[in-house]
Amino acid sequence: MKKLLVLILLLVSCAKTPTSLKKVDFVLDWVPNTNHTGLYVAKEKGYFKSIGIDLNIVQPPEGSAVELIANNKAFFGISFQDTLLKQFEKKVPITVVAAIIENNTSGMISNQSLNVITPKHLANKRYGTWNDPIELAMVKTIMEKENVSFDTLKLIPNNADNTIVGLVNNQFDVGWVYYGWDKIMSDHQNLPMNFFFLKDFANELNYYSPVIIANNAYLKNKHTEAKNIMSAIKKGYQYAMQYPDEASDILVKHVPELQRDFVVKSQRWLAKNYASDINKWGMIDSERWNRFFEWAYENKLVETPFMKNEGYTNAYVEN
Repeated sequence: MKKLLVLILLLVSCAKTPTSLKKVDFVLDWVPNTNHTGLYVAKEKGYFKSIGIDLNIVQPPEGSAVELIANNKAFFGISFQDTLLKQFEKKVPITVVAAIIENNTSGMISNQSLNVITPKHLANKRYGTWNDPIELAMVKTIMEKENVSFDTLKLIPNNADNTIVGLVNNQFDVGWVYYGWDKIMSDHQNLPMNFFFLKDFANELNYYSPVIIANNAYLKNKHTEAKNIMSAIKKGYQYAMQYPDEASDILVKHVPELQRDFVVKSQRWLAKNYASDINKWGMIDSERWNRFFEWAYENKLVETPFMKNEGYTNAYVEN
């Protein structure tokens, strides 16, 4: 009887022993910020643990997340539809599996005193540029749509640690930023700035930025695992949409160098912009996806046109 009792206790003890988690690397695009909140929420809430995954969120080294994922050094990461142009043209083995934010929230920011509120006001202004051909083609597009010559824009290298700092220090007049971080930051610091979205002046520039990418071989060989991971990530972003303040606390817990009051403001804004329909977070519209690549080909940013719907799938975020 005693031996039977010992055996039962041993079996119960073994049943309670947690199975080991599989470590999966997820490479960010930059330092942790509110765009990444859903990942940290999913980790904190145990969404990954419940599917046997330990998602290891890491910052990119010198190379980009794309290079690591394409070379099987990581399975998931963050990139942007515009910067993926050249990668897709070279047939790099990656696929976009989710849009973190439904619309392109980037645009032009400037000191309020300059009264730059539409692309036509960029004429004769000093623009802080990274001298990227895709970037400059976008600026040219929005200016020409308002019948303003791109040649009137004065290009100044953007060497500032932060575009807002560059504006405050009069290094240039206008910079390209994301509303949910830099514009919210300028408001938080009581810096009077004007801002307009690229998408409001050229619908072909309402591309997806940022996006989650994955390694093609991994998606093929570990489809169910990838689907489960993306489902956990989706739950994380849905939580951030519903409870932005609580999600902010989770982000700051994992990234304590961030200021909570600023993070809350950014997160509250993003909560309304991750997706217009919480159940459709991550979904990519084929018309918008293809339109941006058509624009890129028309502007000679790639040598050959892309096939329709090339480079992305909604299979991993569909309900």
